[in-house]
Amino acid sequence: MKKGWLMKFSLLSISLVLTSAGAISGNIPAMAKTFSNESLSSVEMLTTIPALMVVIFVILSSFIAKKIGQKQTVILGLIIALISGIIPAFSSNFTVVLVSRALLGVGFGLFNSLAVSMISDYFTGDERAQLIGFQSAFQGLGTAIMTYVAGQLLKVNWHVTFWIYAIILPILVLFILFVPSPEKKQDSNGRSNNEVKQSTNMQVIGYVLLLFVVLIIYMGVQVKLALLFTSNGYGTATDAANIISIMSIGSMLAGFAFGTIFKIIRHYTIPVSIVLMAISFFILAVSNSIVLSGIGGVLTGISFSLLVPYLFNQVSVVSPKGSATLSTSLLLVGSNLGSSFSPYGLALLGNISGTSSVNGVFMAGGTVLAVMAIIGLIFVTVRNKKFVKEG
Repeated sequence: MKKGWLMKFSLLSISLVLTSAGAISGNIPAMAKTFSNESLSSVEMLTTIPALMVVIFVILSSFIAKKIGQKQTVILGLIIALISGIIPAFSSNFTVVLVSRALLGVGFGLFNSLAVSMISDYFTGDERAQLIGFQSAFQGLGTAIMTYVAGQLLKVNWHVTFWIYAIILPILVLFILFVPSPEKKQDSNGRSNNEVKQSTNMQVIGYVLLLFVVLIIYMGVQVKLALLFTSNGYGTATDAANIISIMSIGSMLAGFAFGTIFKIIRHYTIPVSIVLMAISFFILAVSNSIVLSGIGGVLTGISFSLLVPYLFNQVSVVSPKGSATLSTSLLLVGSNLGSSFSPYGLALLGNISGTSSVNGVFMAGGTVLAVMAIIGLIFVTVRNKKFVKEG
């Protein structure tokens, strides 16, 4: 099987659109005018309903892939996403637009976990870790580009912005032409991956719970940064948006550098990334300037882009034989549920802080992360000593 740069790029390119459902969020005011008979919350649902469908179909994808094959599942997902993504460009019917947005989530959900697990099927070791880091970076890059293009197209009208999903067509062609179907691997009983019943284990569940908790805290930057700026009087909501954009760039660069960093810190990636995030939250908690908050924001993005690729790389290593797709799906569900429950988690952090100030949320979040980092460091150190003794 040839694994040249074109095959790698074609495989990674499907990740360019994975997190682009929110790229048209700037449409909401204009769409609210068109759909004046609908409530604002219903119009806002056009942005959020794809995420709900992703959670459902990211679980179903592993079973669908078992029936029709991984490559065919990705192709099916891309076709559904391409057609449903563009439909709103031709319709002013709210129901049609809502259903098409739901189908967009179905399409993304079908190949979301496969975008990671197929890397594990083709590559191993440091090369796999590097490409999983690239996969994370491609997601950020694609979202940034599509959000910017959608913003420019919005100057015409909101219908035109949905043409951003036409980018799926060349991605589909590249994937069909240059990404081969994964080779069937057999277990000790001679059964292929498609014949092995997919299952999970405590290590995978542990990683899912870890990502769930970290996502709840991490979303504090996305949700609370504007309030932090305005309530403390040293910045505006626009300044916060700019910081989040810069944070995304830092996150993307960290994704591209993940492979190199992983070679250095290896199994210490979890405690190192979480302690960096804890420091970033402490910086935001005590900050009184846009520059210092910017440093905290960028550090948050970097730490998150070290943790997530590591977790996806690890589940492919520790998951039961033939269950990498299911394990990746569970990790994605943990991630999406963490994002969904973040408002409640952040409220809990506010109560823990004992203060009504938004700074307290960041201080409490940083404290929880610091404790998690210490526990992670102890766990990894003990495990490494155990392996040395056994060796």
